[in-house]
Amino acid sequence: MTQLTFRDRREFKAWNDAMVEKYDVEQFHSHPSPLVRYVERKRIRRIFALLAPEPADRVLEVGCGAGHLLAALPAGRGFGLDLAESLLAKAARRLGGRDVLVQGDAEQLPFRASAWDRVYCSEVLEHVPSPARALAEMRRIVGPRGVVVVSVPNERLINALKAALRRSGLYRLLMRARTGDYTMPERMDDEWHLHSFDLASFRALIPPGFRVTRVEGVPFRWLPIRYVLRCEAAD
Repeated sequence: MTQLTFRDRREFKAWNDAMVEKYDVEQFHSHPSPLVRYVERKRIRRIFALLAPEPADRVLEVGCGAGHLLAALPAGRGFGLDLAESLLAKAARRLGGRDVLVQGDAEQLPFRASAWDRVYCSEVLEHVPSPARALAEMRRIVGPRGVVVVSVPNERLINALKAALRRSGLYRLLMRARTGDYTMPERMDDEWHLHSFDLASFRALIPPGFRVTRVEGVPFRWLPIRYVLRCEAAD
């Protein structure tokens, strides 16, 4: 597990910017492995199914990256926030000005309380110094009866699957790894992931005022490479 501490938010941002450049999200979403693409497509479908936005809803993505999920938002008025200016520039090109983008920090969201109807945050909490603080901020900005959907990787299972595939010699075949493709360390929690979650530790972070109404494993309940939770705000 990565053991990093940051003196201040500026130092964290510099580290995050470096990681964003090293691990190109554009290459990840166009990964050559059909297996990776299948899992990620299913993750996105489950997020939006649990989010269930209505046409009039104000929908915020916390950690919007290069705008891949915002581009697929099925309903509602989309807004995106990310810490990295380079990712926001990519998102702006992808979205063509259709959605509003804001530079900001997941742990210090620049919005008033109860400003949003729907919020989602996918594969972000493992990258921030305090996932609990980021979740508390999402609770603060979502309105009564609002919905927040969050997803995180199940790092222990992912690492076990990677190790088994490497031992069997099938890793390169299934991952379709080629020179110049998206690359990752053997364990993401050795470098870019600051936190590793199982379902119990993830649920323990959910702040008061939220009720967890759905928990899903992606791609399957019995093979939860990703956990996706729907949280509903109390009235």
